[in-house]
Amino acid sequence: MRAEGRAGAPARASTATIDRAWEQISRRPDPPYARHGYTGARIERAIQIIVAVGTGIMGVQSAIFTINDRTAGWGWLPVIVLLFASMAAMIVACLLGRGARVACGIFACLFPAVLIAWAAIDPPLGISPERQPWPYFLLAIATVAAIVAFTLAWQIVSAIGVPVVFAVGRILHGDGAREYWIPVAYDVSIALLLGIAFVLVAWLLRGIAAGVDDARAEALSAYSDATSIESAERERVEVATLMHDSVLAALIAVSRAESDRERELAVSMARDALGRLANAEDEMVIGTNEPVSVVRVTHEVREAVAQLGVDIDVGMPTGAGVEIPARAARALVLATTQAVANAIEHADAAGLAVDIDTRGGGVRITVRDSGPGFDLDAISADRLGIRGSIVARIAAAGGRAKIEPSRSGTTVTLDYERQDDQAGRSR
Repeated sequence: MRAEGRAGAPARASTATIDRAWEQISRRPDPPYARHGYTGARIERAIQIIVAVGTGIMGVQSAIFTINDRTAGWGWLPVIVLLFASMAAMIVACLLGRGARVACGIFACLFPAVLIAWAAIDPPLGISPERQPWPYFLLAIATVAAIVAFTLAWQIVSAIGVPVVFAVGRILHGDGAREYWIPVAYDVSIALLLGIAFVLVAWLLRGIAAGVDDARAEALSAYSDATSIESAERERVEVATLMHDSVLAALIAVSRAESDRERELAVSMARDALGRLANAEDEMVIGTNEPVSVVRVTHEVREAVAQLGVDIDVGMPTGAGVEIPARAARALVLATTQAVANAIEHADAAGLAVDIDTRGGGVRITVRDSGPGFDLDAISADRLGIRGSIVARIAAAGGRAKIEPSRSGTTVTLDYERQDDQAGRSR
């Protein structure tokens, strides 16, 4: 048993290696005319050059055999000239790398049409079973032209269909005589093997190239993500330092303020610093004072709540045309998200509901749950989930936050009124 196990280990390792190799080949390689990556473009160019060189060599041989073929009567001369001119254009286009697909497509379509006409028309002289007629030497060229021009399905059709048409023509020209069957079977089997081999090699090369391009794209994406995370972390550290300095500067300004103007400036500095401090750990920017509609606020609240994994119906409020500054909107969304997270964590989302309403020129967001409630005064000073992420954040944006815990549940009310409305009400 041990000997069998040791003998089977290399076989299993070999099978695993083959499986990994197949995984590197794309199951659906791009067609010749698709947009390629770096490796795919290089492989496609190499295929065109190989096709041009091979077609040139085989074309010269075909021309020599065609000239010496007595069955190619003078009536076929214009067709043969047109066919070889199309082949020459295909060679030039593949060498230049311009218009290769069009030129190869023309030859790949023209040759089967000529072959069908050749099979349907009896030659002026009989064709001996041992001698191949002139179209035989162009069968492989038609297949490689299809490889450059068409998709995999049409390549297979060309690799199989063209030799089959040639075989039918040979049998018809020989009136179905028995002595034609063995030479025709031999010639057609060679043409089929060559054509299928060409298609298979091109498919493998394109598949490997597509796999390499996919792997390169994934590596570049991973590298881009890593650099983005690194730069974001570095920027976060720098922002945290700046936030710390701005908070200290605001506190110093508050302690030294004596006149009304100085107090007003100190309050503005403190509000901005608190807003930056409350949003320092959030991935999104604080925002500007450009107006934001309540509709957008509602959509952002829905997305934030959905990311927390709870199913809550946040209805669209009336007065959707009301607009508030972007900083205030962002603060409302973040504070609402924190309130919902607290309800999920401490109340198991029991009776959780979020309501958004417009009040004059402002917005009111209410988060309710039917949990056991809590003692707000008993929360330690180092817990900033309510004080920092809700109360301080809304206060920094110029709004008000009200926390009402009870035994039957907790209600968090977030209010924001535009500054002009607040000023008018004060007057």
